[in-house]
Amino acid sequence: MSRSSRVTADITLEAHNLLRGLVSKHERSKGYLLEKMIRTYCKEPDKGSEAPIESTEIVITEKPKPKTKRKVFKAPTVEEVREYCDSRCNNVDPEKFVSHYNTNGWVRGKAETKIKCWKSCVQTWEGNNKPVAKQTETLRGNW
Repeated sequence: MSRSSRVTADITLEAHNLLRGLVSKHERSKGYLLEKMIRTYCKEPDKGSEAPIESTEIVITEKPKPKTKRKVFKAPTVEEVREYCDSRCNNVDPEKFVSHYNTNGWVRGKAETKIKCWKSCVQTWEGNNKPVAKQTETLRGNW
């Protein structure tokens, strides 16, 4: 089909609404998208037959998008934190960790952002609790 050809088609309301959504989403004209849909979903007559296509019914079914489930934060127990700390071999006190965040309502920082992953907070505590190596300075004398 050329762009100058006129296409008529009887389409269902569902296909019409889908076409309207595609027009706004892809910023294309209805004619362009309708021609594309007809070429994709309808058979053209054989070159040997003389019968032109007068009307075509287009039925398009959209696959439903899978719903993404948001993970809901669940505060860990002391035992869960202890198991995680033991697996990481760190020196974080699980009871102190859980009581600290229970007191704060499982938010962190001055902006009070909600904690999404308590395991990353344990890793931060692990980094903050590492013993600092003492640097020895040589004294050169009194000035």
